[in-house]
Amino acid sequence: MPRLLDIMESADDFIFDTLSQIRMDTWSRGRVVLLGDAACCAAPSSGMGTSQAMAGAYVLAGELAAAAGDHGPAFAAFEKEMRDYAAENQLIGRRAAEAFFAPGGEGAGDPEFTAPAEPPVETIELKGHQL
Repeated sequence: MPRLLDIMESADDFIFDTLSQIRMDTWSRGRVVLLGDAACCAAPSSGMGTSQAMAGAYVLAGELAAAAGDHGPAFAAFEKEMRDYAAENQLIGRRAAEAFFAPGGEGAGDPEFTAPAEPPVETIELKGHQL
């Protein structure tokens, strides 16, 4: 850490960022709907970003078709269908981040640390289709 602090001011390619997760109260407003990471990013530490985006796109398309393109009911049904799935993945992301990045957290600073395995993600059923 002391070496990093010494060289970061003079480095021309130093990047420092946060690992964050935002939980939204709603994923749509008017004719605009958030999907994938914009709606429910589980965090890079979850490994579920692409899966959530693909599942969300699939469910949203199905809800828009079922509502004959009427975005209001389709957006509400999409969010109702996806909310629990997103919350489970966000929890996985928070647990992984705590294990690896939290100050004093399990494994902090230990390159040999392996995070405890999460229970396997089960196949989920959304609108009668398994994903």
